[in-house]
Amino acid sequence: MTTVADKAKPDMSRDHDLDWIKGIACIFMLILHAVVMVGLPPTHRLWTVQFTVIHQFYAWFFMASGMNVARAAERDLLKKDWRRTSAVYLLTAVALFVLGVAYSINRRTLGEMELFQGVAACTAVSYIVLRRRWPSWALLVISILLFGVSIDYGYKYYGYLAQPMVDRIINDTLTWPLWERFLFVHFSLLPWVGWFLIGAVVMRLAGTKSEKWLIALFVAFLAASFYAPWYVPRTRVDFFFRAKIDFLFWSSGVAGLSILAARHWYRSVRPLNQAIEFIGRESFLIFILQWFTADGLGDPLKLIGQATGRDTWMIFPVLQIATVYITYRLTRYFAARRDRTITQPGYLRFWGLLTVIFTFLSGVLYYRRPALSYLLSFPLIVGVGMLFPAVRLVIRNVFGPRKKQPAVAAPAAPGGDS
Repeated sequence: MTTVADKAKPDMSRDHDLDWIKGIACIFMLILHAVVMVGLPPTHRLWTVQFTVIHQFYAWFFMASGMNVARAAERDLLKKDWRRTSAVYLLTAVALFVLGVAYSINRRTLGEMELFQGVAACTAVSYIVLRRRWPSWALLVISILLFGVSIDYGYKYYGYLAQPMVDRIINDTLTWPLWERFLFVHFSLLPWVGWFLIGAVVMRLAGTKSEKWLIALFVAFLAASFYAPWYVPRTRVDFFFRAKIDFLFWSSGVAGLSILAARHWYRSVRPLNQAIEFIGRESFLIFILQWFTADGLGDPLKLIGQATGRDTWMIFPVLQIATVYITYRLTRYFAARRDRTITQPGYLRFWGLLTVIFTFLSGVLYYRRPALSYLLSFPLIVGVGMLFPAVRLVIRNVFGPRKKQPAVAAPAAPGGDS
C-alpha cells in the first residue's frame, strides 16, 4: 500500500500504470462499500452485480501491489547493503500490520484479518519469496496451489449463516484458532498472497517474449470461470470467504489481462488519469477516509429510504458518487497537510499521542460501549493514516542504509614534523 510522505518525482520514479490500476480498484472498492452501507438484503439483485463485477477489483489491487513488491525485491538485490534495505521493507510491513488494528476497531472486526493486515502479511511473505529468485513458473504453481488450499474453506462456509453480517457472526469466527483466521478468514493470507505472486510474475514477464504465455493463462482462467460452479453470496459473511473457484478464476483472468493492457497502452497525460493515479498512490488514506462518507451518509440515506417506502437501491447512486468524490477531496486535504508538516519536530509526537489516546479509549469501550467505541475510532483511524508515513521514515532513518560521510583530512600526528 503506497503512502508517500516525501513527494515522488514526477515521471521516472514510479510505475504510473500501476498507480492507475490501483486507483481504479480503489474507486470500485469504494463503490462496493457504498452498496454495503445502503443495507441491501442478501437476495437483492445488486448482490449478484457486486460479486460478479465490482468485487473482482480487489484482485486488481492485490496483483498491482504484488508488482510493486517485485520491483522492490529486484531493486534491493542489486544493492550492496541489501540486508538493511530488506529490514526496512519488512519492518514497514510489520508496522502496517500493527497499526492496522485501528482499522479493525473501526470496522468492528477486531481479531480478524482486515485489509491492512492482509496487505502487510502478503507484502512480507511475497517479498521473502521473491528474494529467493525462484523462476516465474514456480511462482505461478505456488499461487495456484495456494488457491487450491483456500478453496476448501470457501466452499465449507458458503452460506455460513442465513442472515446479514452482524457482530454475532464475527464472534463465531473469533472462536476459531488464530492460525485459521490468519490463513482463511476475510483478508487472510490465503488466497490474497496468490495474487501478489501472480502480480510479481506479470512484473517480470510483461513486455518480454514470454508475455504471450501469461495472456494464454489469463484467458484460460477467464474461460474456466464460465464452466465453474457459480456461487452468488447469500449472506454478507460469504464475503469473508472469498476463495470460490469461480471468483478466483474470474478475478485472476480479468485483473491479469487488464494490467497487461495498462502496461502497454496507459499514458499519464489526462487530468482524470492523474486524479486516478493520486487515488492509487494514496490508497492507504483513501481506505481510511472513505468510511467518513460511506458511514456518515449511508445510514441517513437508508433511513430516508425506509421512511419514504422507496427501495434502497434507488439511493445507491447518490451514496456511490458522494463516497468517491468526498473521499477524494478529503484525501487531497490530508495528503497536502501531511506533506507540509511531516518534517516538523512535533508531527510524530502529535499524531502518535492522538493514536495512543484513541486506541486506548476505543479499545477499552469496544465491548462495553460499542457505539461510543465506534465514534471514537474515527479520530483514531485518521491518526493512523497520518502516523504511518512518519513511522516509515523513522524506520528508514534508524534501520536503513548508512549514508556515506564525506572524507575528512586526517589530523596531523602530535609532535610531528613542523
